[in-house]
Amino acid sequence: MRIDEFQGSNIIDTPELPGIYAWYYRPRVFGDHEAKILGRLITRPSSVKTEIAMRYGLMWEVDSSVNVLHGGKRNRQPADKVVSDAVVDKSDLITPFLQNLMVPYFATPLYIGIDGKNLRVRIKRHYDSLTQLWEPEEPISKYLGNHPDADVEEVLNQFGLTHSFAINARVKGIAPRDLVVCVCPIEIPGNLRDLEQILQILADPICGRE
Repeated sequence: MRIDEFQGSNIIDTPELPGIYAWYYRPRVFGDHEAKILGRLITRPSSVKTEIAMRYGLMWEVDSSVNVLHGGKRNRQPADKVVSDAVVDKSDLITPFLQNLMVPYFATPLYIGIDGKNLRVRIKRHYDSLTQLWEPEEPISKYLGNHPDADVEEVLNQFGLTHSFAINARVKGIAPRDLVVCVCPIEIPGNLRDLEQILQILADPICGRE
């Protein structure tokens, strides 16, 4: 077994074989927008649902938003700001590392999936769906233009949709050209679904279903 990488339009070279794949974020250029996206990638989940069983059959249920913070009690600040500020520094180390070396060895995957027949078809479907969502006249694209801070749950509720990798990536501002897919063709007998589940649990993909 081997792992190959494809980025942007080069995904057309993905093998037409069964196997497992993982999407990653690797920006082709770097600026304030890309720094903001990196910040968004760590501010998840966006909400937490909690149930506390009380006496006499009572149940406390809480559904609230989450603030992801970094630092000790005296110097806490939003974690996305910590990341964005460090990236905007544009040092000779950070930017080249993020653009060239981070993926896949030092990065959390955006999404992990499988296809039992044809990886190329499945991956191209992801790519084409995200490309469509970036079209200016696309309703979700228009909505995000007017609500740039909307989270995934808000967009799904607004349009009555169910979760998908493409919608999650679009809300986070990830352009198709900045996606890298790592694929591992697997032709030997085995349960791909079990492998996928194990990797999802271990890696906790950022744009996976919450």
